[in-house]
Amino acid sequence: MASALKRKRGPVEVLDTPKRSKSVKTQSGNPLLPANGKVGWEAAFNPSQDLLISTNGHNGNHSHGTPESPEAVDYEAYVQDEKYKNALKQREKLSKNPVHNSSNKSTANPTPDKAKDLWKLSEPIGGRMINADPVFSSDEKFIIVANRTTINIYSTSNSLLTRSIKPILKDDAPRSTRIVAYCLSPTHSNILWVAFSDGSVFRIDWTAGTGANNHWTISSTGCIYMTVSSMESAGRRRDVVFTTETKKDGGFRITAQEMSPENPRESPTRTIYSTPNRIHFMTTAREGSVFVAASGNRVLLGRLRSTDFDSVENIRYEFRIFESIEAIKSLDIRVSDRKETEGLKKSLQKSPVVDVVVGDIRGVLFVHNDLLAKLFSQHADGKLPPGLSLVPRKLHWHRQVVHTVKWSLDGNYIISGGAETVLVLWQLDTGKQQFLPHMSATIQNVVVSPSGTSYAIQLADNSAMILSTAELEPTANIAGIQASVLESEEPLEAQVQKIEEPSWQPPLVQHTPAVINPANPSKLLLGVGQTQEISATKPLLMSNPFLQTFDLGAGHNLSRQALTRTNITNVNAAPSLHRLSEPRVTHMKISHNGKWLATVDEWTPPAREYDFLTHRGKDLSVEQQQRREVFLKFWQWSTESDTWELVSRIDAPHSLGPDSGDAGRIFSLAADPSSLRFSTIGEDAIVRTWTMKTRKRDGVVVRAKDGSAFRNWHCQHAICLGKPELLEKAGNGANDTTSASVAISEDGSVLAAACDNDDGLLHLLDPDSGVIRISHTDLFEGTIVGMEFLGQDLIILSNKLCVFDIVSEEIRFAVKVAPNTASLSSKQKQEMMHLAVDQRSRTFALALPKLGTQSGKPSLWAASSELTVFHQDSREPQVTEKFSTIITALLPAVSSEGYIVLDTEAEIYTVMKKGSQAVTSLAQSTSALELDNVPEESAVELSLEEEDAEEAEDYLLTPAATQDEEDDDESEYPVVTQQQLSEIFDIGPSFALPPMEEMFYQVAGLFSSKPLAQSVS
Repeated sequence: MASALKRKRGPVEVLDTPKRSKSVKTQSGNPLLPANGKVGWEAAFNPSQDLLISTNGHNGNHSHGTPESPEAVDYEAYVQDEKYKNALKQREKLSKNPVHNSSNKSTANPTPDKAKDLWKLSEPIGGRMINADPVFSSDEKFIIVANRTTINIYSTSNSLLTRSIKPILKDDAPRSTRIVAYCLSPTHSNILWVAFSDGSVFRIDWTAGTGANNHWTISSTGCIYMTVSSMESAGRRRDVVFTTETKKDGGFRITAQEMSPENPRESPTRTIYSTPNRIHFMTTAREGSVFVAASGNRVLLGRLRSTDFDSVENIRYEFRIFESIEAIKSLDIRVSDRKETEGLKKSLQKSPVVDVVVGDIRGVLFVHNDLLAKLFSQHADGKLPPGLSLVPRKLHWHRQVVHTVKWSLDGNYIISGGAETVLVLWQLDTGKQQFLPHMSATIQNVVVSPSGTSYAIQLADNSAMILSTAELEPTANIAGIQASVLESEEPLEAQVQKIEEPSWQPPLVQHTPAVINPANPSKLLLGVGQTQEISATKPLLMSNPFLQTFDLGAGHNLSRQALTRTNITNVNAAPSLHRLSEPRVTHMKISHNGKWLATVDEWTPPAREYDFLTHRGKDLSVEQQQRREVFLKFWQWSTESDTWELVSRIDAPHSLGPDSGDAGRIFSLAADPSSLRFSTIGEDAIVRTWTMKTRKRDGVVVRAKDGSAFRNWHCQHAICLGKPELLEKAGNGANDTTSASVAISEDGSVLAAACDNDDGLLHLLDPDSGVIRISHTDLFEGTIVGMEFLGQDLIILSNKLCVFDIVSEEIRFAVKVAPNTASLSSKQKQEMMHLAVDQRSRTFALALPKLGTQSGKPSLWAASSELTVFHQDSREPQVTEKFSTIITALLPAVSSEGYIVLDTEAEIYTVMKKGSQAVTSLAQSTSALELDNVPEESAVELSLEEEDAEEAEDYLLTPAATQDEEDDDESEYPVVTQQQLSEIFDIGPSFALPPMEEMFYQVAGLFSSKPLAQSVS
């Protein structure tokens, strides 16, 4: 069985471990681990000391400077020893001397220093759209949206990314720095003002992509919000930037600033308002003469005292405050000319009419007509003149917080949206409502275009669309990666007291089920949900019932379909106001041919539904387990509908125990790389293999319209990993199995399976017969996170990383995780630790989390991840990359040597070898790919093709007819057309081309002669 995995292997550095047959336990009880738990000397060659600790074995090679004592020594003390210094010199000498190092020379396993130079981290693609209003260009040909640190300009005609601009922040900027606001300049339509949370403000020419290198720093305490107004005074028009920031001595303020690009060192500044409450929104109108802001439950309205000022330092505003009942979530104003002046003061008769609409966190809309004039008409005792009233008009349809509200251009309608996924149009004259339901997620922002003919809608699932106002039909659609993201700050609606929902304790970030289609490596399949934002302090148990298909090559969304039942457009709250939960997709694997997809989804009823059983003395966790739903589903790709069609659904594929009929959790799902076979392992400690069989009805094969036979999936083998009498307690709901994993070798001849146990027991099975061939102990510690095959090596990730050769039955090397990682809970390890292997580069990668605290409490805002890539023949890392975010998915890049990383910013990185082309290299803007620039030669070539069309056809047809003759096969030369060469060379600019060696072989393959037909005797 295992002999098929044998291959020629290069030497392994430093290690000298004897063979073992059934048990790999050493004298200390742990293979290759220090007896006293300290860091061994091998850590000197490990670039990362945070999450991994390299450990040396007891059979060290003393010629490389290993201490004579079998126990590990303290690293800090040992580096001062002369033996260690001599070892480093000897190691460097051997790496430079080709004669002495010839026996260890291997291109696949270079020295650690050289290995790091062979890998690179690509620029990310994707990203999460920030919760801010999109911006239309003045001609409405483009729409601008922003990610965390990038400005993206999309074409409204074809939804393509036209330009991407990433402002360059200062070196000491915090890692949490993000864009908080961006708006178009009212003075120059090609200028975009962008404000960051660290107080940096950029003036960017979005049409040319310039201005990303220079910025102004408005405040050392950061920036909360920004808006821009074009103001004229003293014969000069300028952009005045209004920002809100935190004061050093406490409280908040609004600041007006003039940032001139001609004289960047001088930027006149004036504080126009100070308040103890946080100001989270503001806007201006009529060239800055009207100012409106929102702070908690208060509306702040201001007017400009005088337009006669020569500098912003002399600008003056007068403010009034109107208090609402609840906290204000959204606000918009409409300013029009005043027609009637009856009942107003003389100073207000020339003032414009300012109508304000606010949406609060309770779902209520309040319409205030002429609010500015009414507030400034109040007497000293707060009373209004006769005929005026501050009572607003109340509109209530939304059940939850109103995320956005806008006036229509003519003022006859109000557009609002929220968590109901319904766009509501309020006709003010008649009081009627018009609904556009069935949006894909919560409506976060709505923007009316400058001409009023379109609405731009941004949704909570990281997508945006443009609707025509006449037909309410989409004209453009922009969708990014819809995986889970970490919220940047606590939302305002968190003030509403809600019923506590179940959350992860201690806090964690759920992993994102993801696979890459082997038939099309640019297609990434993700398990996503309707709500993606994760709370940093109390992350909820989030569902992900959708399958998103994302094109890595183009950088945009392809499709989204449901994998489980959903409640998007239904009333998703129970009569008790509890949120209705949806099933969660926990595992996802795809077959080697890309035609079959296997998914596992589970749903557990909340404990609150069984509180009435507490008086009977029953354990609620047992009642939950007995009512859990677990489904194993097999999907087949349909080329006709371009969707995954459900073929088989297995209810409760695993149970809680041998004698239990209740559904048990599935801990691991594996796909056979060589055949159409899947394997699972669950709480019952049973490994099941799943294969297809032809569907029959009364002994007759059931066929489709095209004549193909229908096939179902069934369980081929069920292998128990332990004695049934030892697992009887599992049927009583007291199962100790909390983690397990399975893996299938490359040729499909070996199936590895393990459940958590004190002995680190792992089994090697024959998947064809379902028989356990051999077992080994001490191969993992604690919670087993994952297993993967890499050739004849089995990579096991738990509290230690172990590389086990199943042919020679020896541990090649082991790496122990740091104590802070090992101390994580079992759930945190299963969700945030990742393992992946790359068969092309013969490497494996693992991602480990590093959690932190904020204000003395565990917080995901202070968490990060570290990615390390190892070659299977060396314990020295090939590359180590630190991420300021948490990695939620780690996959091998199928089309090249490297890995694809997804993090909590919904950004995708590629870690790959230098010289190889990443699948994400073409996922750039059209300006970066120079697709808009048509070469001059194209017109000449086009005219030549039109003139000589008939001659070209004759030239191509003649050799094709000759190639069909068998007698001339040996003497025929291949014909290479211009289209074939264009498919190789015309794929983008020079920096996006694949390596020269790969292009050479592609061209050589076109010009190579046809192979001779073999004669059959």
